Amino acid sequence: MHTMSDYLDKMATQLRNWDADVRALSAMGVQAGEKAVAAAEANLQQLDSSRDAALKTFQQVSAAGEAAGQQMRAAMEDAWKTMQMALDKARSDLAPTSTQ
Repeated sequence: MHTMSDYLDKMATQLRNWDADVRALSAMGVQAGEKAVAAAEANLQQLDSSRDAALKTFQQVSAAGEAAGQQMRAAMEDAWKTMQMALDKARSDLAPTSTQ
């Protein structure tokens, strides 16, 4: 079983990766057409909200002791899933569509 420290390190790395993903998606949105820009802005707002929730949960788990932190993992996993779904949706909405 992984220690809480290992788990928190993994989650901190994931937050940094998501930050990079959000910056990349933001850049894609800027390059997109007007219609795509509106969708990108909505997606980025959702991403910001989801990321903030994930970060808040991460901070709570980090501040908790080992035993309490273990109990909070479920909330953290839910916040992570929400963030990942928001990123996946934003990627999908911003991906260039092929017309054949």
